[in-house]
Amino acid sequence: MSSTFHAHVIAAPGPVVYPLLAAGDGRIKVDFGKEGEADAVFDSTVSLVRRGLRIDRVLVKGLMQVFPSLGNKMVVWRKGSAADVLLRSYITKAGKNIEIVYVDDQSEIMKLLKSNQVDSAVVSSAVGKGIPFEELLPEVPGSCGVHLNRNEEMILSAYMKGIEEFKRNPEEAANRVASKLPMKVDPSFIKGTMTNSILTVEKPKDFMAFKQLISSVI
Repeated sequence: MSSTFHAHVIAAPGPVVYPLLAAGDGRIKVDFGKEGEADAVFDSTVSLVRRGLRIDRVLVKGLMQVFPSLGNKMVVWRKGSAADVLLRSYITKAGKNIEIVYVDDQSEIMKLLKSNQVDSAVVSSAVGKGIPFEELLPEVPGSCGVHLNRNEEMILSAYMKGIEEFKRNPEEAANRVASKLPMKVDPSFIKGTMTNSILTVEKPKDFMAFKQLISSVI
């Protein structure tokens, strides 16, 4: 690691890392991706379990919502995504008979809803206010989390600073994050996910219950 950095994290380039990027802590190097060894790994809670990593802190809650409510025919972005895993976990646990329609383009989700081709969808909190998966499945600790190996205090302190940045000036924080992401993301989407989700830094209550819940569908 370069001497200019004191900590190295690997992160999915989604909402889980937005507060860390908003903090702008020059001591922490952020690499986007899924592979490699680092002081911390930021990802969805589903992906952390899938990768065999412990969830040390829950960071974002209420990010994925069932909108407008549970239906008989639901649209989800990509088979195998975190949203898909949580929906299928709910169907399995509740014994529901729900047809799932998959799309590769997230913009198709609202089109299918508006044209009444489906009656429900799993969407980001930036898109619509529905039922968070944390309400449907008590075992779900949150949407996103972090696996910590080293430099815990530095990394979590920076993350909490980023949360405060979004509370203080969400527009400015969203623009800062957008400038640091590896792909183009509308700052309004970044702001929406952060202001309409619960941002926190807390230990999961029952990691093993969540792991067991989703193990049958991943």
